[in-house]
Amino acid sequence: MAESPVGARQVGRRATIVCGALVVSPTSTVFAPQELAHQPVALDYGNGTAYAGLQMLEGAMPREAVTTCAAATSPAERFAGLMRGDFAATVLQEPWITVAEKAGCRLVSTTFFHGTWVATPGVDPDAYAALLRGITRAVHRINADKRRYVSYFKRDWAGHPEVDALSPDDFNLGRIQVKEPGPIPESEARWAWEWMAGWGLIDGTFDATAQIDRGLERDAHERAAAVRVG
Repeated sequence: MAESPVGARQVGRRATIVCGALVVSPTSTVFAPQELAHQPVALDYGNGTAYAGLQMLEGAMPREAVTTCAAATSPAERFAGLMRGDFAATVLQEPWITVAEKAGCRLVSTTFFHGTWVATPGVDPDAYAALLRGITRAVHRINADKRRYVSYFKRDWAGHPEVDALSPDDFNLGRIQVKEPGPIPESEARWAWEWMAGWGLIDGTFDATAQIDRGLERDAHERAAAVRVG
């Protein structure tokens, strides 16, 4: 999740279910997440990978044993820091999980997470519906042949030798998950808010009417479905 623009509200869930992996270097003596207690884990604060890292760590140790340090937003820089020994572990996404595995790194924990679409109050329902239709078509195409689309990981990180050296066969397709976008369950939104508040990452109390634009969400999804059916 990222910080929302002023006045923006959540209007739907993303189609991509991101895999985050808690990774240690090839020479690390850590084989399970609980062994990272009181050891520095580099997180890109404010991003989904950082929240995923906290969730993986807190499931393996008391919160007071979770020790993190600020890291670069770029996974390329976090991977380089890991290999230099700057910290005990970090959290990576694809294609850097595959890069790390090829370099001999160890995945001590993995998890999946998804974010939300956010929009300003003036977003047009027809435009949002068109976006939903386009994403849905993309989801169907990717799920029909995931190996074909891993090339986009290489395209997005072109120029990094570690990524350029990857082939489509190197990727674990089980870590690449996409689903049709849908409405945000209030219970999940509330849990995420309260969890973040528990870590001191956000202030205030959750208010579903203020945080989720149900009218826009419902209108856009109905329009998108009507066109697909028609």
